Amino acid sequence: MNQNLWGVAAADSPRCGRMAVSHSVKERTISENSLIILLQGLQGQVTTVDLRDESVARGRIDNVDAFMNIRLASVTYTDRWGHQVELDDLFVTGRNVRYVHIPDDVNITATIEQQLQAIHRVRNFGGKGQGRREFPSKKYK
Repeated sequence: MNQNLWGVAAADSPRCGRMAVSHSVKERTISENSLIILLQGLQGQVTTVDLRDESVARGRIDNVDAFMNIRLASVTYTDRWGHQVELDDLFVTGRNVRYVHIPDDVNITATIEQQLQAIHRVRNFGGKGQGRREFPSKKYK
């Protein structure tokens, strides 16, 4: 994996360094209380990410975590001087993201609602009274 001056990491292989989907309580809480949930709903879509250093990355979103770290696949990376590079995989840290273009065909409201339902399905895993409990019940009131 190569790290360049712009704070993004590029890998030659699409499998290299793939992030696992996190189901931690903290990340789910951050996601559902911010618009990061919209970016997570764009997974699989081709979009453009503008970076703080005036460079641009266009590719398919593989993963977005609660800290707005974005992993793109099949990327065309254009630096601020206009030089283009084709990359198999690109990881952009959240602090380097300036703007994420939302594709025109995305229904923003429906995407947010679908992502919220997915989070609540994980929270209610196993149905009422079954499965894992994220927050222990109070024994004494």
